Amino acid sequence: MPNLTYSLNELSARELQAGVAVGIAVGTLYCFLGYRVLRFVIGLTGFILAGSVAAVLAGLLTHGKLIFMLLAGAGGGIAGAFALFFLYKTGVFFLGLLGGAVAASMLLAGRPEDWASSVIVGAAIFGGLSALLFERLIVTLATSIIGAWITVHGVAIFVLADGSPNALRDSLRDEQTQTILLALWAVVAAAGATAQYATHKSALQGKG
Repeated sequence: MPNLTYSLNELSARELQAGVAVGIAVGTLYCFLGYRVLRFVIGLTGFILAGSVAAVLAGLLTHGKLIFMLLAGAGGGIAGAFALFFLYKTGVFFLGLLGGAVAASMLLAGRPEDWASSVIVGAAIFGGLSALLFERLIVTLATSIIGAWITVHGVAIFVLADGSPNALRDSLRDEQTQTILLALWAVVAAAGATAQYATHKSALQGKG
């Protein structure tokens, strides 16, 4: 989508890097405190999902005009945040859905087979439904997985691509780089899940 890419290029390097830094902070919150601040995370997820869709649609309709994309993204994000915040179970489902999709995408990165996309969709649906049945377990795993993905890729943008998201895309074509990011993602996700479970245990002991 050249129009949308052009819109991103309108941002200065410092503005892009600031956005990536915010992303890293959000990813860290998801990864290590996801279930502890679940309602906030659900609202933030709604903001990100709806805001992204609204911004992309505005970019397509206005031929990539950045100001309209930002306004649409903010308006759509606020609407999405309120929607998921008040529709709690829907928010839980979406977290499980995203967690399953991210996990499958990372594990199948670089697979050219047609079945890979079907596995990702299946994993996403399974994650969403499982979150409704086993909320604490699946949401903890999902937020750790999502947060680790955001954090690791955000740090990689600074380390591997000098703060440029487009340059990172080129770096990810290297299989060794993909393997390193996969390993780092797995380690950070495991650390986040462990930290969250320790928080759950401490909270339960405090109530007891």
